[in-house]
Amino acid sequence: MSAAAFDVMAVDYDRDFTHSLVGAAQRRMVWEVLDDCLRQHGRPCSVLELNSGTGEDALHMARAGHRVVATDVSGEMLRVARDKLERGGLGLLVQTRQLDLQALASGEVRAQDLGGPFDLVFSNFGGLNCVSPEALRALAAPLAACLAPQGQVIVVVMPRLCLWETAWALLHLQPRRAMRRWRGGPVPAQLGAGQPPLSVWYHGVGDMQCALGEHFRQERVRPVGLAVPPSYLEPLARRAPRWLALMERIERRWLTAAWGAHLADHALIQWRRR
Repeated sequence: MSAAAFDVMAVDYDRDFTHSLVGAAQRRMVWEVLDDCLRQHGRPCSVLELNSGTGEDALHMARAGHRVVATDVSGEMLRVARDKLERGGLGLLVQTRQLDLQALASGEVRAQDLGGPFDLVFSNFGGLNCVSPEALRALAAPLAACLAPQGQVIVVVMPRLCLWETAWALLHLQPRRAMRRWRGGPVPAQLGAGQPPLSVWYHGVGDMQCALGEHFRQERVRPVGLAVPPSYLEPLARRAPRWLALMERIERRWLTAAWGAHLADHALIQWRRR
């Protein structure tokens, strides 16, 4: 996984996604599940976050009193995260660490090196879509080793079909874009000007189960971004914020069934260690 591709995004990432109307709406849906999972422990939890980016989720968990080890391949993303955490007075609850998931999958980094055992491993908004299916399968055992008995995993990945993306692309006569997820990958993604394209794989719910099912029991599947559009439609959301708020209410109230995860911008999947 290339750190350079994400380093160039770090300074503007919160402006372009985290604090966008669409990004915030999708994140609230994830936090609804995340908070429910952590509350069930009835105590402060220990969380390993993969692909933590600029630390928005780590900040949210730390505000609730949880201890977080926030990891990312990008040193610049982690620098932004540390600054954010220090400003919030939560630096003592969150430890940041640069980590390439390929190193964890290969055994170069061991579970005990990360400071576990953890109650939860969490990866938000497509972090695992930068990992090939083969590496994802290799990650399963190390992730299980990071967890305490009955520990849980929550991941949010981009699946192989997004109704919004397909419909929008076809409406604009872009058939290749409409079908880009269907192949699974690798699909080249250009993240920054002058940067080499990054390989992305689209993992469906079934793909994730094949990769992790030997070590984890699936407990919950939920769509994120079924009524709410993908983040690249932010200009549309800004022109019609009341419409976006309505889409969020509809999705959070009525569109939470597992079938929707096969059609949404993201699929949220929760497992428990076997």
